Amino acid sequence: METSTTEQLTREELQEKVFNNLRLKRIVKENHGYDITQLAFFFNNKNFNRPVGLDISKTFDKRGSVQRPQDDTSNVLGTVGGAQINIYDNEHYGDHLDIMSNFDLASDLSEEEDSGQRNLNTFCWLYQKDDAVIATGGGDGDIHIISVSQSKEIAVLKGHTKRILDIQSHPQNDNNILSVSKDGTVRLWDLKTHRCIVMFDYDCNVACFHPSGKTFITGTAKGEFRDWTIPAYMLPMDDDENDIMTIGKSNSRLLKKMHGESTIGKYTKRDIGLN
Repeated sequence: METSTTEQLTREELQEKVFNNLRLKRIVKENHGYDITQLAFFFNNKNFNRPVGLDISKTFDKRGSVQRPQDDTSNVLGTVGGAQINIYDNEHYGDHLDIMSNFDLASDLSEEEDSGQRNLNTFCWLYQKDDAVIATGGGDGDIHIISVSQSKEIAVLKGHTKRILDIQSHPQNDNNILSVSKDGTVRLWDLKTHRCIVMFDYDCNVACFHPSGKTFITGTAKGEFRDWTIPAYMLPMDDDENDIMTIGKSNSRLLKKMHGESTIGKYTKRDIGLN
């Protein structure tokens, strides 16, 4: 009895084979007229355990929708471009892509304001009970916290003095985020108090948490990677910048230099050896 080709493939080969059937079925055009600077699915793996890849076994209801646990939000897709954030339901990707919410930070722009100051560069997802929360930032230097369920901005984190380049959610705690700014600082924030916990005095373009959440990596415009340790004991500081715990470059570790003098953009954990 002959064995089918599929049965002879390894798990890794089967996983790669999935991409052989991918094809373009729809193009979505957003109306802001700017580049889309970031997009991300809402994977909140730190809050629940579920199978991935070949281990997924989908079940469907009578309408053809995938049945999933209430806290599984992996069908939700977010994008930022211009001053807008768009949230999509990707449940039936390929047939239609439903828009769930739209947030326009330039909707209350005055005649004197430059619309470019509201443009967004980055965002990250944060899981809260019964809600999906977005932290986003860009030209105005503020971090805007948006509740998807309430369809409104619920907080603004102030401290950076120039545009925000990157925002990362803590891999173990959805109450903490890390922000990178053109002002030459990286800041760790407490979302409960809306205050900065630690400021890292270093000019970089991008950051990436270690999965443990105890350290993070930064990348610079000169191709430099540095490893930073987050203090074990921290308290939210007062609004006074002089009272914020500040950590300098001497307290970091140079990992290596890549790309010559080229700028390091957004990197994944795999790119920099964090497994």
